[in-house]
Amino acid sequence: MSALEREIIEKYNQLQPDAKQRVRALIERDQDVELKRSDASEFDFEAWTENIEAIRADIRANNNGILPAMDVVDMLREIRESGDTAQALEIYLNSLHKRSA
Repeated sequence: MSALEREIIEKYNQLQPDAKQRVRALIERDQDVELKRSDASEFDFEAWTENIEAIRADIRANNNGILPAMDVVDMLREIRESGDTAQALEIYLNSLHKRSA
């Protein structure tokens, strides 16, 4: 254990119970953020691509073999609002699929 770690533990032990609880809550939030980051790194691009291609094939099938023009403004808005590009694109293509059905 490093000197810094020992010092942090010493200081933590000096805190009042409510302060300890706030520190634990802060650490838990930090851990949640780290877990979300690691989940994002495990994104299955191949499965996502297959799903998008299946949606596109359905859209083409319902539009006489043509993939209709996309409304880029709506697509960019979806991406901006969701913060997750892959999810936003999938949502947008699903909405196109529903409109064409």
